[in-house]
Amino acid sequence: MKYNLEESRRIHKQQIAWPRVSKIFDRLLRIGALGLVAGMPIFAQNRANVSIDLSKAVNVLTETSLGVPAPTFDAKSFNLAGIPYLRAAGITVARFPGNHGVADLYHWSTRTTTKYKGAEAGYFAPEGNFSNFAQFAEKLGQALIVVNYGANLDGAGGGEPAEAAAWVAYANGDPGDSRPLGKDSTGEDWHSIGFWATLRGQEPLSAEDGLNFLRIHHPNPFGFKLWQVGDELYNNGYYGSDHTGNPDMHGAAPAGPKDFAKLKNDPKLSPSAYGENLKSFVSAMKAVDPTIEIGAGLTTPPDGEKAAPDWNRNVLKTACPSLDFVSLEWTPGPVLPPDWKTLDEANLLTGTTSSFATIITTLLDESKKYCPKDHVPRLAFSTAGIASWPKVDHPVVSALWVADTYALLIESGTLTMDWSEMYGSSMLSEDRKQFGPAYYGLQMLHIMAHSPGDSLLDAASSSSQVSVHAARRRDGFIGVMVVNKDPKNDAAVKITFKNGSVGVAGKRFDYGSVQFDSGAAVAASPFTGGANEFSIRVPPYTVTDILLPGHN
Repeated sequence: MKYNLEESRRIHKQQIAWPRVSKIFDRLLRIGALGLVAGMPIFAQNRANVSIDLSKAVNVLTETSLGVPAPTFDAKSFNLAGIPYLRAAGITVARFPGNHGVADLYHWSTRTTTKYKGAEAGYFAPEGNFSNFAQFAEKLGQALIVVNYGANLDGAGGGEPAEAAAWVAYANGDPGDSRPLGKDSTGEDWHSIGFWATLRGQEPLSAEDGLNFLRIHHPNPFGFKLWQVGDELYNNGYYGSDHTGNPDMHGAAPAGPKDFAKLKNDPKLSPSAYGENLKSFVSAMKAVDPTIEIGAGLTTPPDGEKAAPDWNRNVLKTACPSLDFVSLEWTPGPVLPPDWKTLDEANLLTGTTSSFATIITTLLDESKKYCPKDHVPRLAFSTAGIASWPKVDHPVVSALWVADTYALLIESGTLTMDWSEMYGSSMLSEDRKQFGPAYYGLQMLHIMAHSPGDSLLDAASSSSQVSVHAARRRDGFIGVMVVNKDPKNDAAVKITFKNGSVGVAGKRFDYGSVQFDSGAAVAASPFTGGANEFSIRVPPYTVTDILLPGHN
């Protein structure tokens, strides 16, 4: 369902910012401690008591909640034929440019990347430009756009706030707005807000002037909400040879990619410099559209802060008042001895909650120290996925992890989260005829919480091997999602509803080892035996959804 702009803003405001969700936070710590104390071999514990409070909404699903990248090299990412498949998995936001290492060289108005000596431009699909992306994202729902912080058009310095402001003008500007955007430090004239907004609404010219790809006969603003300044800038060479790869021409331009290591401790690449420059970007971009939300890239605690020890605190200390959200990369991948090359599935499934609690604890502490009182930026994950390099004995584990973890992130007030790919073995095949386990995990979450505005409810389980999440859907149904993390044993789950009631008859959906091994989709069947207390059995390594009509 596509909501109008006012409806979208209303739903967006319903979402509770993650630092204020004290009860969720306390539950994270409690469940995380349970998982740590239990250790790992607790698979014999296959019974769980689940409690769902129908009167307590802890957060709300929005149209920015669930996303995927739209990489510029992949033409499929801009094909409108993919939208029904993405929306069937609950995906409503796309991230652009979408592939790491490109955003801070990419120039939206020229479809080019800044070149520096020794560097090669990455491949760009002919379809991989912003105007095509914008039309795709509008039909999907929303967008998260990463603007170029790292390099200006001629490679003589860092990214330009005026260029970022012009990007906002093209996406969200009013053709009648004559306010000038001015010239950048190189003398490039970025015209006015109305110049770019008018260009958006025009038909292509008969004589190509280099801007026809931006003339898409779309007079109305796209209304894209989320904008991030720079991508993984803590890898700009400031921390030495192990932390390079993200271009940042605010410092000395390297002779080639290998020379990023020579930039260690360059003050122009420091977190404080990033913070100071962020303020200029935010000011220029919000002058065009004050309703957008702007974020910065931080490193993920605790491991990220070991490698870049002062990045987060100095960015926050310098720029926190200007930031609406902070964006992290989170790709847990615990491995097993003796070769440390095989995914530790038990640790992944039972330890993710405590890992997330650690992230929240650290960021809250830093925000309290370095941000103004009552201003804590929201949390976003530009990637929330499982590390790709370990061997996985049971690939279906991705479905369990995605369903459980993404529900937890929404409950905790996370602004947006991206899976690592739109097309690939975990999601959609190139011909969209095959679907990976992460796709089905998202689909199970989508069955429980179906549309923007659906409220996530307070739900708890007595077992670390059985997760539970629940939602009051806008269509009147109560959705319950139970995840059995035991690879061998059924889970006997007793479900109790408090402060309200549900109907007796509904539907049941299952996706797990049985479906994955047979190449089947989500299994659907009638369900009877609901009401305020009932029991179900969930097969090993399976996500089970129950949908029942809700009663007031």
